[in-house]
Amino acid sequence: MVTSPRFNYIITIHNKAELIERVIMSVLICCREGSHIYAVLDGCTDATEKNIDNIINTFANVPITKVYTPDVHEILSINAGLQAASQEGEGYNIILQDDVLLADFMLEEKVARLYEWAGGDLGFVSFRLGANFTEDAATSNELAPFTDFVENAYGHGLPHANVLLPGYIAYRSLPIKSPVCIPFSLVRCVGLLEERLAPYMYDDIEYAVRCIRAGYRNAVFPLRFYSDVKWGTTRTKPDPKMTEIQNRNMELIRDLHGLDIANIAVNKEDSNIIVELPNLFYENEQSYALKVWEENKEKYYINNLPMQGRIKLYLEKLWAKNLK
Repeated sequence: MVTSPRFNYIITIHNKAELIERVIMSVLICCREGSHIYAVLDGCTDATEKNIDNIINTFANVPITKVYTPDVHEILSINAGLQAASQEGEGYNIILQDDVLLADFMLEEKVARLYEWAGGDLGFVSFRLGANFTEDAATSNELAPFTDFVENAYGHGLPHANVLLPGYIAYRSLPIKSPVCIPFSLVRCVGLLEERLAPYMYDDIEYAVRCIRAGYRNAVFPLRFYSDVKWGTTRTKPDPKMTEIQNRNMELIRDLHGLDIANIAVNKEDSNIIVELPNLFYENEQSYALKVWEENKEKYYINNLPMQGRIKLYLEKLWAKNLK
């Protein structure tokens, strides 16, 4: 008898009472037999835990385990979830923040089939965004030495990223969260996130480097999710120390993995290669995803541009239309 892979859903949560029920219910829709949710309550002081308890008390046999951390932020919270969850056997950790609504009923089947198709070297996968290192990433002073961005069509329509539609996979050195997938086997081989980078920032970049050093390839695989910019407090109310932390962590990563970064930058994933997986998306899903991509670009970026930028984009669209 073939055993289906298990799925751990690790959700890092800080004071998200107004949204957490929607987040957890979206995950429950994806859950199949053997799946389990690890809700990491990171110093919550609002009604978040109460709302999670409402779900547990309302539905029979809800697969939710609460994990507590004392407001330690994202990196240590993720590690607490990974440690609370079993990493034995075949399975996958789906890691998401408290502002992400999963929206793919077949998520587990698609992920399992993706890793089966890719073979044993597929490692760290983002469902949102990915990039490669710039050529001088190991030696430059750039805080974000990344290039060749590719973004899930259900993302935020980043103007500097190429769109990735459902049914495709793009290999990239650096998957960027969230949501992301880390197989159990990867945790056993590579370990947990680097806690010297705590409280947050670039832990996914550092982890990606270790995965590549261990012989894995990383990638972006677009599954449907929703995450409004206004839901994420780090995006609407950024930490005043964010740039300082970003600089510190990038310097630490260069110190720890300088030679690896230089080698990865030279042998980076080819940004022109996007592989079609025709049996891993639904009919009409690509056209819908592209529509969401265009709407999100308009919503999150174009409307916030100064007038000169809007006019430039309008003229570019008009010119492209006339060329058709």
